[in-house]
Amino acid sequence: MRRAFGLILLALGVFAAAGAVLLPTYVYPKLAKVPLDQDSTSVLEGTVSKVLAVTDKGAGPVAEIRENRRLTATARVQANFARPEMHQDTDYAVWLLAVQVKDDADDTVVNASKRQVCFDRRTAEGYDPRGATDPACTRESSYVTRLKDKADKDGLKPAEDNVYKPQPGLNFKFPFGTEQKDYPVYDDNTEKAVTARYTGTETVNGIETYKFVQDIPDTRLETKSVPGSLVGSTQPTVDADLYYRGVTTMWVEPVTGIEVKQQQQQHQELRSGATAPVVVFDGTLAYNSNTVARMVDQIDANRGRLQFLSSTGPLWLGIGGGVLVVVAIFLLVRRRPAEPPAPPQRRHRVPVGADR
Repeated sequence: MRRAFGLILLALGVFAAAGAVLLPTYVYPKLAKVPLDQDSTSVLEGTVSKVLAVTDKGAGPVAEIRENRRLTATARVQANFARPEMHQDTDYAVWLLAVQVKDDADDTVVNASKRQVCFDRRTAEGYDPRGATDPACTRESSYVTRLKDKADKDGLKPAEDNVYKPQPGLNFKFPFGTEQKDYPVYDDNTEKAVTARYTGTETVNGIETYKFVQDIPDTRLETKSVPGSLVGSTQPTVDADLYYRGVTTMWVEPVTGIEVKQQQQQHQELRSGATAPVVVFDGTLAYNSNTVARMVDQIDANRGRLQFLSSTGPLWLGIGGGVLVVVAIFLLVRRRPAEPPAPPQRRHRVPVGADR
């Protein structure tokens, strides 16, 4: 009976030890991936000191610098299942990000952008092609949308033009199991991966986060043809360079890699050379309270499972398995105690002369 019980404990111990190894090495990588089916919206709000707005009230487009305006930026992320990378068990996802910034006073769209990226579902890194031998993502799956300089006809908006290009660095989130180190994060304005420095920990809405700061120095983005009046010139149109600098701060929950909170501080100005620089945007936008609360809900729904698979589960299975194996070996190798010797038989003596 003892031997059978020992064998049962040994089998359970080996099973638990195997689970301690398989959970973080096999099960966790299978499950620690962003979902393919994505359709989410994030909202950033804030007040800016200056913003360029272009309106058209029937007499053609008119550019004006507005001051002290409340803006709302809506960012929607959608999965593109039309791309060949989006299939069952794939390690890559193709998501489309569309951002629209409006002036709250009259709903004028002051900025809009769109881009699509094929990225790694585990690390969140945008795919950077390394030749035909590594065809994880097709060329057409990653692009940035830009507006053409001029419309095809008067009174129409300039057409969109998709520029196919990789978008390296982290996209949409940080990796599962985010570490206390610097990461390259893709920046929409410069269209490059810019280092986000780890600066410490901070609690946001009861969630312990890692704080990362991405500081982008003064950078020329492009040369634009703008109305001369916008930059103080008497010419009808002037070529001016658009410069940008900014600081993006991200508060990241490390287990899931979700950005609980984000803040974007941006400054843009036009430089024509003949006149002083003209500020066309200066202000700070940040996630509103509803967006932060939604991020916290996502973390609460996923963090416990990921922690169990990557750390707590393997730890307890390893400890439990080790204890069971030790107890089983003790039961199997311990010898039974020796049987006590039988008591000597007493000889029955018969008195002399007694009848036998």
